Amino acid sequence: MQMSPIRREDADALARLHARAFPSFFLSSLGVPFLRQFYLGFVGDPTAVTVVARDGGTPVGCVVGTIEPQGFFTRLLRRRLVGFGVASARAAITRPRSIHRLLRGLLYRGGADHAPTGGALHSSICVDPARRDIGLGADLISRWSELPASKGASTAYLTTDAIDNEAVNRFYQRAGWTIAGTASTPEGRSMHTYTVTLPTGASN
Repeated sequence: MQMSPIRREDADALARLHARAFPSFFLSSLGVPFLRQFYLGFVGDPTAVTVVARDGGTPVGCVVGTIEPQGFFTRLLRRRLVGFGVASARAAITRPRSIHRLLRGLLYRGGADHAPTGGALHSSICVDPARRDIGLGADLISRWSELPASKGASTAYLTTDAIDNEAVNRFYQRAGWTIAGTASTPEGRSMHTYTVTLPTGASN
């Protein structure tokens, strides 16, 4: 198993992997074209923090984030505006009730209640469902945690559903993340914000 930063040619495979790993999640419901634009946004961005696990060159897991959430998501929308526009139009046609949440997602700048000031954002992780029982997710999140630390970040944060999401919450708790607080979205979803102190002494 090899681990390395995301590459442009990974985007399509990661989009499909994400959709398989989380078939009922909102981001997956927007379709593979939208997910492809999401992953392309991390390619080449100076603040992106990414790890892709490959088996024989094929992506089987990935974790992505950024050490500068607000600036990253501003650039993401600007750089991928056309691609997101086309993908969003498709998603709006197939899921018209998702339009308000979709627009809020496009305007997201990494903010979260209870997020630490200056913390790196862990945006997403996905693992091939056939490989969930071999510890690949834990290896990915451990490797990812070293990278923002090497860029000067001392803490990281993420948000995830608090309800009907037991496996994901257990995963982060086992990995050493702790709940900093809980808040509700405009749709009434209860969301945990997790934080973690990043390892010191990580090398570039």
